[in-house]
Amino acid sequence: MLAYVLGQLGIDFRTEARRDAFVQDMDAAPGMIPNPDDHQQLLDYLQANPWAAASLIWTLSLDGTTIYAVVPQGPFAGDAYNRLRQILKEQLTEGVERISVPGVIAGSVRTSSGQYVPVIIPEIRGLYSWSTTALVETVVGPTPAVTASDSDKATHSGKTAGVHEFLDRVYFELRNLGITSQERAMNYAGTNAFNIARVYEAAMKDNMELDTIDVERSPICRPESDCWDVKLVFFYPDRQVQTVRKAYRFTVDVSDVMPITIGPVRSWSMR
Repeated sequence: MLAYVLGQLGIDFRTEARRDAFVQDMDAAPGMIPNPDDHQQLLDYLQANPWAAASLIWTLSLDGTTIYAVVPQGPFAGDAYNRLRQILKEQLTEGVERISVPGVIAGSVRTSSGQYVPVIIPEIRGLYSWSTTALVETVVGPTPAVTASDSDKATHSGKTAGVHEFLDRVYFELRNLGITSQERAMNYAGTNAFNIARVYEAAMKDNMELDTIDVERSPICRPESDCWDVKLVFFYPDRQVQTVRKAYRFTVDVSDVMPITIGPVRSWSMR
């Protein structure tokens, strides 16, 4: 079963014996007790002993709840563990808020709390990490210079706020386990926000605001693909009676472990 999940990376030791083994192997500064629950101490240990990363359960959490165990496998498992260590460091030192994990669900594993969670074998090329602010800045562009016109500043500010709103709704209002085709398409839209920036740039010209976000099966799809339309509907906030709204749509193919967008963004008016 394919999955494309958004969440936060964490660590679990499965048993107290496994945690104690890390305590015995770790070095700490004079006067300090080794603490593998301290991610900085743990990262320092893994830097010197990268092979030990496979003895941990790398978890993916959503709103503080563990939903998956991330278990690299195959000939490039070592590279995947290095990437996980890098992401954990970025969460600790660079303010990373969220990661994407595409992969295949295979079996389950028990955590130290006694909870059984599904195992996801990650696809390394889709292991991304980011903060919402950094992602928005990347897709919207840098803040206009002080000497820029008021119109350019207003356009940039509006597009930044719009993309932030979309991402917040995907990350919180529409959060999911990333298993069904609809969920994978939605989560990928929250990762690949460049299409969203284009949508907001067009919607702002008409002074419109986001109303609904839907995912619908695409009526046309190429052979052996699984195509879904991510549709954003905008309304005119200054009109008491909404006689006309506008829809923007782009298509995501989720037939492979790594979803991809197909074709340009389309738009039309709705009555």
